[in-house]
Amino acid sequence: MKNIFTFLTFVLSVPVIWAQSGSQEFTASGDFTVPAGITSITIEVIGGGGGGGNNGSGGGGGGGYAMGTFTVAPSDVISVTIGAGGESNTAGETTSVGAFIEATGGGPGTWVPHPDLGGGGAGGVGSGGTINYSGGAGGGGYWTYFGGGGGGAAGSDGDGANGGDTIPWTGNCITPGGSGGESGGIPGGYGGKGAGITNANCTITDPAASGLPYGGGGGGGNGIGSDPGAGHSGYALISWGPQPCASPSDLGVMDIQLNSVILDWTENGSATTWLIEWGISGFTLGTGTSIVTQEKPYLLEGLMANTFYDYYVQSNCGGTGSSTWSGPFTFQTETLGTAENTIEGFAFYPNPMKDLLQLSANSTIENVIIYNVLGQKVLDQNIRENSAQLNISNLSAGNYFMKVISGGQTGVYRLIK
Repeated sequence: MKNIFTFLTFVLSVPVIWAQSGSQEFTASGDFTVPAGITSITIEVIGGGGGGGNNGSGGGGGGGYAMGTFTVAPSDVISVTIGAGGESNTAGETTSVGAFIEATGGGPGTWVPHPDLGGGGAGGVGSGGTINYSGGAGGGGYWTYFGGGGGGAAGSDGDGANGGDTIPWTGNCITPGGSGGESGGIPGGYGGKGAGITNANCTITDPAASGLPYGGGGGGGNGIGSDPGAGHSGYALISWGPQPCASPSDLGVMDIQLNSVILDWTENGSATTWLIEWGISGFTLGTGTSIVTQEKPYLLEGLMANTFYDYYVQSNCGGTGSSTWSGPFTFQTETLGTAENTIEGFAFYPNPMKDLLQLSANSTIENVIIYNVLGQKVLDQNIRENSAQLNISNLSAGNYFMKVISGGQTGVYRLIK
């Protein structure tokens, strides 16, 4: 599930009535005019992410982060420069606010000759603030096969994580690229994954991903047509006066499945970034799994069937702080039944299965999902044909359930490997 968020940017040519507290976000360069009566502002900046390199190069570095409070005079006009994200083999640019504070962009991914693994771009650095963090370096690629992951941007909680190295060539093309590095906290973005290859003939690519907002480094490309990911542009937030951050309310869930659920809540302020913490029902806040997201509603995956979970949500208002936590909200995932529901005209063999599973039906087979006995999804494939062959060689020996959707009907079948 993807949601695109457009952040509020003031058009400075239009007269604005300023309050004694507020904030202004910049995702593009412009000018900031200090409001009447304001003599102190807090500034938060992130540099642009570096672009990944091509032909099995490293990932781009994540942008740096800085935050500080500065003395100003009313009506001062301060220039704000937002660092662009780097494209292929290009560094991210520096974000700065006047002469007060800046965060440099991440370096570009490059390639190194065989048999070495490397070429990740350096992370950017913050300077001028009371808090200064560095972006993560890009992961190493392997020329000309697999790309390294992009580095995560630094953020309000610390340095960005390095992107993951890919795997050196071992004669097997079925290899992912390096993983993208995590951000150092709001509002830093994760790095993009590197490009891999998904079939044994080295002809089908798993494309590189671009860095996420803000300042995430792009993943490295590969040598069979997958371009590198771009770095994401930087960010600046200027805030002034006391401005409490409102807590979310009305937590709930939708579309509960065996191993996923959609979380939703009401945002009572202007936050567009949230922190979610979830875990088995009854967990202590601070010990669960944390997720930073700009998606609302949010698709939570990787759950177990027939299990109770809790989740909490916190709004992040950038330089004006974070809200108190809301929650917990408790929900239960679906139960995977043991009884088979069959579809007339549908057949599969062999069972017990080994490496390949043959499917056929009188109607179009839309989708096939295989679950393990814990209800965890281990295969999800759209078919859109009356017959198909599934490669299940990567499944471990054991018992499974197969959910089939065909001709508007749903069937559940037991499998043994």
